[in-house]
Amino acid sequence: MNAAPLAIRRLAVADAPAFRDLRIAGIVENPHYFGAPAAEEAAAGLPLFESRIRGSQPGEAVFGAFRGAALVGVAGMSRPASGTMKHRGNLWGVYVAPAERGGDTAERLLRAVIEHARAHVDVLTGHVTVGNPRARAFYVRLGFGFSGVEHKILKVGDRYHDQEILVMDFAAPSAYLAAESASGVQP
Repeated sequence: MNAAPLAIRRLAVADAPAFRDLRIAGIVENPHYFGAPAAEEAAAGLPLFESRIRGSQPGEAVFGAFRGAALVGVAGMSRPASGTMKHRGNLWGVYVAPAERGGDTAERLLRAVIEHARAHVDVLTGHVTVGNPRARAFYVRLGFGFSGVEHKILKVGDRYHDQEILVMDFAAPSAYLAAESASGVQP
């Protein structure tokens, strides 16, 4: 790991090129963890990434982990536009560069998103691909529980991938922790 200090902050529109490059690197490395193919993300160009950084709903944000000037991790929170679902946030696009794994980069990044979400929504949801025990354990350690499995949520080539639904209820922090074993998915 680089000796430069780690800083966590919200991305600014000026960070869009680095955000695009890191996200595409993540998709290339693990296409079955992301909801869009790398070619689609690359073809969309910088306006897509600038738009994600700006957000379209109050409270939406993309956070970055910076090692010096280099963007080494990203995670976002989006919100539904529907009035009956605005109390929910969705964790998306979590990726940390390989050289940063094994330290505290991912945890610090996700804790920033969680604290941001706590100020804007009642419930934070997300997904973790079934068969990724390291990521699953990480989310459990952060306080997420599970509310079920979405089958065939992603299709990469000819292969389908299921994802567990992550839930963090800020009003009832332990509400979904018991559901972890009820989902029927083994870590």
